[in-house]
Amino acid sequence: MKPIRLKNLYETHCKDIPHEPGVYFVMAPAHMEISFLAAPGNTGAAGYDVKVLEKKYACCGNKNLLYIGKAAGKRGLRQRILQYMKYGWQEGVNHKGGRAIWQIAGAENLLLTWEVCQNAAAREHQLLAEFKNQNGTYPLANWRG
Repeated sequence: MKPIRLKNLYETHCKDIPHEPGVYFVMAPAHMEISFLAAPGNTGAAGYDVKVLEKKYACCGNKNLLYIGKAAGKRGLRQRILQYMKYGWQEGVNHKGGRAIWQIAGAENLLLTWEVCQNAAAREHQLLAEFKNQNGTYPLANWRG
């Protein structure tokens, strides 16, 4: 699956995302410098302290993969990723997971891809455990596995 810019997903209302369950990944393009905003645009949840985000990001061995999320609900990936996009564009408050993404300057240019799988929760747990084993911490916007 070719990664899609977050802005494009938002503008198309995630129309190309399948309705099946699965996991999704938010990544930084290779050329993008990561810096953090003091607060996310969405006031549905408190932002993280910039120093905490900078420290966590500095500790990540893999600075490209920023978030691993799951979509295990009835409407699968499309519904969950659409909730995520709406949260980032201040149109919803029902997706606080991975909210550190929205404190990245230029977050609209980040990329998202996905993997369809029937047991999204188990797959997410597996991917997070593998990431932590390889990198010493979870991805930037994941705080627990």
